[in-house]
Amino acid sequence: MKRSYVISAVACSLAAAGMAGSPAQAREANEIYAPIFAQYKSITDARKKLRNKEKKDQPMSGDEYFAMAAACSYEEAPSQSIILTALSRSKCKDLVSDYYLEAGRRGTPEGFLAAAKMEANAHDSFGFAQLAYQLSGEDGALRDQALELMSDLQPRVSNPALANQQSMQISQQLVAGGRYASLRNPAGTQELANIAPRLDWLNFANPKRCTWSEQAITVIGGSYGFDDKLNYPTVPAKVRVPGFDRPITSRIVRPGGRTSNEIDVYVDFKGRWNGLTVLGLRYSFLEESDGYQATGIRFSEPVKTVAARLGASGFVVNVDGSTREQVAKRDSYGNIDGVTTSVTSKNGETLFLCDEVFYASYGEL
Repeated sequence: MKRSYVISAVACSLAAAGMAGSPAQAREANEIYAPIFAQYKSITDARKKLRNKEKKDQPMSGDEYFAMAAACSYEEAPSQSIILTALSRSKCKDLVSDYYLEAGRRGTPEGFLAAAKMEANAHDSFGFAQLAYQLSGEDGALRDQALELMSDLQPRVSNPALANQQSMQISQQLVAGGRYASLRNPAGTQELANIAPRLDWLNFANPKRCTWSEQAITVIGGSYGFDDKLNYPTVPAKVRVPGFDRPITSRIVRPGGRTSNEIDVYVDFKGRWNGLTVLGLRYSFLEESDGYQATGIRFSEPVKTVAARLGASGFVVNVDGSTREQVAKRDSYGNIDGVTTSVTSKNGETLFLCDEVFYASYGEL
């Protein structure tokens, strides 16, 4: 029988059999289900056999339930055989959220967060995210993700205090039952108010082509000015950044020295984008020349994390962040159309550069 999604119903299932959990460590979803899938012939094989284990009431860990949820949401590409395609189709898609919740109840707090992201009801989603936060153990990354989701949901939750109370009761029972080693108090209004804003306006029109959004182009274009009365005419400017109440004044840096015509324009603001912490933008060019341009986003996370996240989001990047030049088109005249990207550590930050490049046979355009 299908389990209810609502948070109050979670408490009713706490007595279900399962293995005790351990304090959580920061894990991506694939780090949880990949070791489980590796024990089976395929994802569909894992789905079938894990569901058989559940039906027979055999002991299952939270990670196994998390893997079962992922397997139930998976669909193989259609084959030439209509019969084989029908046989391989997932018949448990409506149970994915339930399995994620069961993963949470059995010591895998990432399950609560996964269920929160799927849940349409804002109250229940908020409560599930609160459970992930309270039971995150030493996993600071999980706590941050739960806080971010709760911050986004809070305006749509009519009674956050009730959701907090319900989640606290459930988490206390899970700790008392040995599923978790410890819990923390629910995240309060002040903690959620301190969460940096989401920067959806940074979403690229086409990640593979480094096609920036119109709003991002507007911010970059307004981030500097010129004063023809000066020997070095590029000057800072005040620019409106979506989501921030006041204009932000840019910084102009000349990395080659005061008399250099190489310009780095920094726009400093903090927010969340694509699961990463944004510290601002950087735009580089040669003063009074079109020969060089580089457009980038600055992050607080390390190069490896940023490169992995961007790669998973459709950007053309190398896993180690090294410079990558991807040629999309080359004609018989030697003209090149492509992109260039890099993810590097700069001044204690991680800089992601993403630009379209066009080279003509007679030189750079």
